[in-house]
Amino acid sequence: MPEEILSNLELGKKRVVVDCTLGLGGHAKMMLEKMPKSGKLIAFELDSENLKKAKQKLRAFKDQVTFINANFSTLTEQLSKTRLKGVDAVLFDLGLSSVHVDDPEKGFSFMSEGPLDMRFDRKQVLTAAEVVNKYSEKTLISIFKEYGEEKKARKIALEIVRIRKRKPFKTTSQLADMIEKLLGRQGRIHPATRVFQALRIEVNDELENLRSALGQAVELLRPKGRIAVISYHSLEDRIVKRFFRELCLDYVNEPGEMTTTKLEPKLKIITRKPLVPGEKELRENPRSRSAKLRVAERL
Repeated sequence: MPEEILSNLELGKKRVVVDCTLGLGGHAKMMLEKMPKSGKLIAFELDSENLKKAKQKLRAFKDQVTFINANFSTLTEQLSKTRLKGVDAVLFDLGLSSVHVDDPEKGFSFMSEGPLDMRFDRKQVLTAAEVVNKYSEKTLISIFKEYGEEKKARKIALEIVRIRKRKPFKTTSQLADMIEKLLGRQGRIHPATRVFQALRIEVNDELENLRSALGQAVELLRPKGRIAVISYHSLEDRIVKRFFRELCLDYVNEPGEMTTTKLEPKLKIITRKPLVPGEKELRENPRSRSAKLRVAERL
């Protein structure tokens, strides 16, 4: 959603911008072209392979960019190593990069054969195979329900546990085929979609990292600084929506009490309803169909 990001972050006025999800550098390049020449971009990317490619893409802006190979949940820690006293804009694009989806070896997609991996950071120990083959039935049910909103979580977990006793799950297609055989196929959405989402979130601790990073980002923002978040599924969007709303409150009524506590709001919501891709972008990039952009401003 390039136009929506550029217009809502007001990049022409921003001195320090943080891209928490650099990927291959597409958003970063777009933002740097709109930022003042004296502006600085702090770019976080957990996948070291993506980081190398992004550095090449942004080589024309090398004097303006600080690259950080770390999770955005370390935002405050990483920025404390610089001389920056605050930032003027923060962008989170929470979707998978095309590389993660298209490269079978990364194990994120069931569209082609690959290892059950799903790690953004290859130095990390926990993989999707470890989750599928070692987690208890009860824990698998909880993960599939909470992170995948999968209604057939119990049935899927039970079958996984039954099969892995004889033969461990090693590949994406092995797991996806089992789920398709178990649940059947209806419509265009593959029946393994929600389970794969749940595994990815569990492996990378995505939701907790997001909650942590949002709080850090707001504390780092200078007055009038803006935070923009693009989410791709309801779990992420609910976290962002609730977070923005809570930091906009100027009072709260205590449960079961007549008292009202005054609060000092930290944010002003810019997008009352989330912005979604237009028809042109949907035609050019069908993967953006579930994207929702929310923007808020630091008071």
